[in-house]
Amino acid sequence: MKRQMLMMVLTGTWLMVSGGGRAATMDGMALIPAGKFEMGDHHGFVDPKHGSDEIPIHTVSLGAFHIGIHDVTTQQYCEFLNAALAQRMIEVRKGGVYLVGGSDLLCDARESSPCSRIGWDGRKFSVLDKKENHPMVCVRWPGAAVYCNWLSAQRRLPLCYNTTTWDCDFNKSGFRLPTEPEWEYAARGGQQNPYYNYPWGNDADPTKANVPESKNPFRSGPLPWTTPVGFFNGKLQRKSDFGWPGAQESFQTANGANGFGLYDTAGNVWQWCTEWYERNYYTYSPAENPPGPAQGSPMPDGKAYRCMRGGSWSNGEFGHSRVSNRDPSYFRGPDPITHLTDPDGPYFHIGFRVLLPVNAETRPVIKPTPVQHIAGRGDGSGGGPGGGRRARQSGGQEGGQRQGGGGGGGERPQRSEAQRPARTGSFVLRSSAVADGGMLPAEFTSDGAAATLPLEWTGAPAGTKSYALIMHHEAPDQTKWYWILYNIPATVQSLPKNVKGIGTLGTNSVNDRTEYAPPRSKGPGPKIYILTVYALSAPPQLTVPPSQVNREVLLAAIKDRTLGSAELQVIYTRQGGGGAEPPGDRPSRDSNRQGADDQRPRPSRDGERGGNTRGDRPQPPNQ
Repeated sequence: MKRQMLMMVLTGTWLMVSGGGRAATMDGMALIPAGKFEMGDHHGFVDPKHGSDEIPIHTVSLGAFHIGIHDVTTQQYCEFLNAALAQRMIEVRKGGVYLVGGSDLLCDARESSPCSRIGWDGRKFSVLDKKENHPMVCVRWPGAAVYCNWLSAQRRLPLCYNTTTWDCDFNKSGFRLPTEPEWEYAARGGQQNPYYNYPWGNDADPTKANVPESKNPFRSGPLPWTTPVGFFNGKLQRKSDFGWPGAQESFQTANGANGFGLYDTAGNVWQWCTEWYERNYYTYSPAENPPGPAQGSPMPDGKAYRCMRGGSWSNGEFGHSRVSNRDPSYFRGPDPITHLTDPDGPYFHIGFRVLLPVNAETRPVIKPTPVQHIAGRGDGSGGGPGGGRRARQSGGQEGGQRQGGGGGGGERPQRSEAQRPARTGSFVLRSSAVADGGMLPAEFTSDGAAATLPLEWTGAPAGTKSYALIMHHEAPDQTKWYWILYNIPATVQSLPKNVKGIGTLGTNSVNDRTEYAPPRSKGPGPKIYILTVYALSAPPQLTVPPSQVNREVLLAAIKDRTLGSAELQVIYTRQGGGGAEPPGDRPSRDSNRQGADDQRPRPSRDGERGGNTRGDRPQPPNQ
């Protein structure tokens, strides 16, 4: 018996020791005690693209649960696939794995994604490239949920997920994916007062996690550049043991485990959570065992997506692995290298770890929280600084049946009745010409006089020394910006229609000129345009002329100076279904140029299209 248990530990097989019909201990999992913590961003990170989704900080109480010490590995998932195949639960279509007769993609095999580590020879699945102990990648949310159900069935535990509706029963003590609060509570490792920025502390140490800054020897060769689970354990690792593709013969790791002994809660792969991403959920989340919202915030494509945590090997500052960071899979699923041409992508930096609640049946009935419209915040799109639309519930899911409000098919976005505040809840941006979430008059577009909107703002944070303004639109394939104005004096709290002589104009992405580019909605249906005013602790320090100040440049310059931001969303639908965007050489409207010089050299657009403004938009790894 001891030998059998040892073999199960060495091979990573799950072991359950039962007592009274309930799971008492789980090998490969850590027991997280019941407790409470203050969930959210404790370090004042201001993300220009969705910077208000980690606040307000709020107290959450959670029941006890077990959670995987490591992410589910390729070998573990491959064992599930072969078992499910033998039970005729799944089928393979063009390299994609589906439930028999189902439409939701569970995962990719190598045939459908060159980044998958799962091989399929027509009879069985296998692990490719000797990546048995690497985290499973190229797995969609339904594929993670089905794995949890299979694991429950193997241990004769109740199944948590309904694979027809994909609803989760939180009052069953079976395997499931963690909720966001459960994930964050576990990832924090019990550390409170102070709350850390990363699972182990506040130091962004690239020897503790597989992040873009890491020099570990797995960051070469074919993508994806994952490391074996638990690789960053403080030991001197040797090539003779791992066979990594890098030239180093050894690599000294630091211990990246947190206080609960969990590994890879920062970097390596993003980890699926069980609920929808809803931008404003923190404002109305229940205090006890929050199950997540009943609906998700629509992304720029009009669909809702599941939430993920933890960051990855692939891109962004330290892999976006701040412990409080939230991300909808809309931005993380597609391949960063082919994001614009292959929007479905291989999901090659997304995996998951499993959770097993303790005595879930004894808890009060837990149901997803109905989405609430929060006055002063707006619904938000999750992908940008708001979206003005709320998803319709349609039972869909990440990976085939996504839930959302539809995109651009003539559906009018839902109006937001109140203005959107800053992180403190008091900074508000308004216009006398249009309400927040209202229809933009043609006068302010290329179909009319191409005037700039009159704007006013109130409630700026204390210490504001300057303002900056950006107007942008999240298209399905890229971010476009129409108006950049900075060096606005702190004494200014409004801009008149067709403003002149206030601040400095940057360039727009329509014609690369230092002027306001009036919207001209392309294609049918409503389009959402977002105006954001940033309160700054000091004017931005720029080393380039205004003709080279695009959205990316300005956001980088104000990143560490932003005290708060306020947004105004407006909607425009062209009569007759819209048309093409104005060409790059479209004549300027002198009334809005404020002295722009047509003869000055045009800045390059390299790196500008696609809006590399968030700092965490997918980027190709350095090769």
